Amino acid sequence: MDHKLRLGTEGYSPAVLRKAVRQAGKASSFADASDDLKELAQITISPHHLGKVAERIGREWAVVRDAEVQAFRDNRLAAEYAQPPQVATVSVDGGRLQTRQADGERGVRTPAWHEVKVACCQTLSSKVYAADPQPQPPAKFLDPLQAARLAAEIKARGGAAKSRTAAAAATPKRRRRGKARRRQRPGKLVRTVVASMADSEAFGWQMAAEVQRRGLDRAQRKGYICDGQKYNWTLFELHLAAWGFLGILDFLHLLAYL
Repeated sequence: MDHKLRLGTEGYSPAVLRKAVRQAGKASSFADASDDLKELAQITISPHHLGKVAERIGREWAVVRDAEVQAFRDNRLAAEYAQPPQVATVSVDGGRLQTRQADGERGVRTPAWHEVKVACCQTLSSKVYAADPQPQPPAKFLDPLQAARLAAEIKARGGAAKSRTAAAAATPKRRRRGKARRRQRPGKLVRTVVASMADSEAFGWQMAAEVQRRGLDRAQRKGYICDGQKYNWTLFELHLAAWGFLGILDFLHLLAYL
């Protein structure tokens, strides 16, 4: 790297690299990301070269991550922020992604599906209430017919989905109440994400290291949100329960299975 101009090995500035890597991760393909960069940022990088850049940066991030995990396990990882946050959450979930043979000629070879584990580490701003501001579930979950339809839709799609039936039945008054409730919700501040195809044990250390690096373990209020997957709760007991995180079950996931 050019230390004077802070240019990467390809000659791109840090600002260009951030845009390139961000779009490479968001788009469905490197070709789409290349088109987006050219149209939206007037940056011309071929799809093949963009893939090489994204892979290089990804390897560098992995090296930094592994070093932080080792420092955490050696009890020498310091928090990067002196002021602890008021509210912090860690949301863990798993998904599926399709992989192919890494080396060799161009084209897809030996395709396979693998699990990816993701932890969303977030700080928030929120009020403290003397009583539960919403003691009852949303009305759509109290109606047996609507709840059954919503649960079926969630399970069919493999994730959260908006109930069209509930939306169509909502009156203007209900919508106004919904907007008022949304204004009471916590405000999102800073979010970082740890994603890995490692096994649950290795992923747990990665998640815990990120929590300590950001100082989320010192938050005044903190919650751990996940579905009923067994290893999610094993990670909670091993890494976050001792820090005082409150375990919260994803209600929609439970509803779909019920």
